[in-house]
Amino acid sequence: MTDSPIEALDLLDTDYTDILANSSLPSFELQLVKSGIDPAKARTTTNFIALMRQKPDTPEEWTALTEAWEAGCGFEPELEHLQLLVQLLWNHQKNGASDR
Repeated sequence: MTDSPIEALDLLDTDYTDILANSSLPSFELQLVKSGIDPAKARTTTNFIALMRQKPDTPEEWTALTEAWEAGCGFEPELEHLQLLVQLLWNHQKNGASDR
């Protein structure tokens, strides 16, 4: 008999349900946990990646992205550096999408 996906992840049903219900990218977060990343770190990383996938336009979106960076990296980024990173990622996404 093979293990169920939850057993393979060594997660409680409630933890698995929490990821499915509350994660912004559940499949990514589950992959991180499956890779051995601590569930709390996986959630922090997932939140940051989800925010990076959207181009922040409002001050509130920039604040959320900055807070996610701080939670993941342990320090506040310089806004200019964060803006350059977002610009680089968004330009790459636009160029990649046009190549398809």
